[in-house]
Amino acid sequence: MKTKSLYGLFALPFLLLFLISCVSGPPATIQAPQAGTAAAMPEEKEYEGAGRDASMLKAMNMAKMDAVRKAVIDMIGVANEQANQEKLQEVLYNTQNPNAFVNNETFETLRKDKVGEEYIFEARVAVKMRAVESTLKAHGLYGEEVTTQEKTGEAAAASAEATKEGAEAIDEITAQTDGEELTAEEKRIIARYVNNMTYMVLFDEDATEDPFYMKAAVGIANEYLTSNAIEAIDYDQVEKLKADQQMAFEEETGETISIIQWIAQKLNADVYIEIDGRTSGETSGGKYYGQANITLKGFEASTGRLLGSQPWNSPKTFSTASEQAAKINALQTSVYKAMPIVIDQAKAYMAKALQNGIKYELVVQNTLDSRMMSDFYRKMRRKARDIKTVSQTAEETKYSVFLIGSVEDLVDMVYDVADTVSGLEGIYQVVLRGKSVTFNTGM
Repeated sequence: MKTKSLYGLFALPFLLLFLISCVSGPPATIQAPQAGTAAAMPEEKEYEGAGRDASMLKAMNMAKMDAVRKAVIDMIGVANEQANQEKLQEVLYNTQNPNAFVNNETFETLRKDKVGEEYIFEARVAVKMRAVESTLKAHGLYGEEVTTQEKTGEAAAASAEATKEGAEAIDEITAQTDGEELTAEEKRIIARYVNNMTYMVLFDEDATEDPFYMKAAVGIANEYLTSNAIEAIDYDQVEKLKADQQMAFEEETGETISIIQWIAQKLNADVYIEIDGRTSGETSGGKYYGQANITLKGFEASTGRLLGSQPWNSPKTFSTASEQAAKINALQTSVYKAMPIVIDQAKAYMAKALQNGIKYELVVQNTLDSRMMSDFYRKMRRKARDIKTVSQTAEETKYSVFLIGSVEDLVDMVYDVADTVSGLEGIYQVVLRGKSVTFNTGM
């Protein structure tokens, strides 16, 4: 044992010299590690999944593969996952051995139920990230193109810069008031509001591009928002409300505003962003290439005013999978570049607009006594920045109230004013949702 140890000790310097001589030749090209390499990709990551089938075993396996699907979305992005559904079904999702992609020992049942003839399984399980990565790479779905994770890194840097510039713009704007001077607390409220706005993204209904790519662009934009911890409204909610509430929209508004603005208000969005654009693609040398030219426009939900507009033309991007995937990559590049700019524009504009107050909807039910409501209106006007009557009937009265404060501040204001109005002593809150609050006079 001693002889071997001494041999190793004397051999170490020669080994070091040999290694140094190996790297002393021409400098090698150093490549930045891609997202999903050993340094970034965890061995396993937990996801929740759901499955439903007449067979209990199949329902369980479907829950496992649903968790795998969420891991795939984390790796390549929701738009790429949607664009490559057919290929993913073939090479991954329809596997007969889901345990090759999950750690079955971590499987935790969250719900097991039977509805009619079908079993419902909801579970949490650790997905084998390296196994999923290898399958995606083997079929040209991951690795060569710039992935969503890398784009997220680029976008995070762009977003940080935009946030810094936006904060400076907010400070500058709130310092220069045209009318009544803002207090330090009011400036803080406005800054907090614009930095925590909710965004709704959709594509321009007049767009001539294939709706598939436009929906993909919306998915990418929402992916950008959520990856930067910005509140976003799911596009499925927008589509569902549009389909289910067309008649209610016509009755409520008389079509005086667009249905998109109405939906944004219903879903409590502060800003909605419309995407329009065109994609193009070609095939050369066994690779697929794509380009995207897009324009993003931001609008204030409460008024429909244009807050900002940003076009972006992507360079050529490529994919080894399909022309469709190449176009999605191009859309990712453009959307991730344009989004922080539009958001920064929206923040700066809203910071200036909100000096006159944040707009809230106040509904008071059972307002038969018009004289009492007139007294209520006058006294509210003294406390708020502004108040406007939207509609008034014996059943209910609607107001737009502008104040620099939260919806809870509005609730307190209503109670304070009601205490001074004869007949409103029994007023009570019915519902509070987003920036809308409803009271009943109690009469």
